[in-house]
Amino acid sequence: MSSDVELIVSAIEGLRTNFIKDYILPIGSVLVSGALGAGVAYYTVNRQEYTKIELDKIKTVNSTLLSSLELRSNLIAIKSNYFGLISDEPIGRMLGIPPVLLKDSKIEFDLPSLSFIAQQKNDLVFNKWASLEYIATIVSNYNTVYKVWEKRNGMIENLMPELSEVFGKPLKLNEIQKIIGVGNMALLSDLTERCLHMTDDLLVEITCFLVGFSKAVEGRIDAKILKRFGGRITPSLPNYEEYPLAVDLLSKVPVVNYVLLGQIQDRKKSELEERYKPIYE
Repeated sequence: MSSDVELIVSAIEGLRTNFIKDYILPIGSVLVSGALGAGVAYYTVNRQEYTKIELDKIKTVNSTLLSSLELRSNLIAIKSNYFGLISDEPIGRMLGIPPVLLKDSKIEFDLPSLSFIAQQKNDLVFNKWASLEYIATIVSNYNTVYKVWEKRNGMIENLMPELSEVFGKPLKLNEIQKIIGVGNMALLSDLTERCLHMTDDLLVEITCFLVGFSKAVEGRIDAKILKRFGGRITPSLPNYEEYPLAVDLLSKVPVVNYVLLGQIQDRKKSELEERYKPIYE
């Protein structure tokens, strides 16, 4: 009988539960696993988003450099039509440059995506290569000089029939004015000088921009991501030993004789110097 009682007591004791073992630990393990999974997911999503942002930076920088190289190539193609063939004599400059073949291309910089290079208020030294306002002027001035070349092309083409018989002949100012008109001559001269000066200024500035912008973005992109997913473009500019003509193209055309130019355009020398001053200092 006593053995039966002992068995019943033993069975009842076996029904007792360990609260910590049976309830706290299982629930705790579920919570810890859930928190760990959420943490891993959060880190993974954040890391993927961060990586995407850095890759977008690389894409934007490379796109900007490629667009700048295209602008530079277009300007070199334009200048190749007259480089080394003109002097300081304004009539020779005006009539010696034929209609220039222009590449019809629309080039824009994605300025909003370049906001990560913008300087902060606490930056002590202004870096124009990191200024979005400055970068915007490059495209704006290129579009302007493109339109001026288009206008000059149209004008010189319209005057070709009247000028064809006197090409290569030494003519005085009043003789040419009689052929094409005083107003047409002044306008063609002005368009020519604007084209020459703006093309020179932009070509030099864009060349400098390729170097300056490349340095301005240094440290703005995660170096580990650059190394892992591919680097950015590093423009290589020609040197004089290998490509002397390419370097010489960066030299500006001779300064025009402002005295003779003043006679053509009926303007003072000081006014002309101000009109054709460099667009970049």
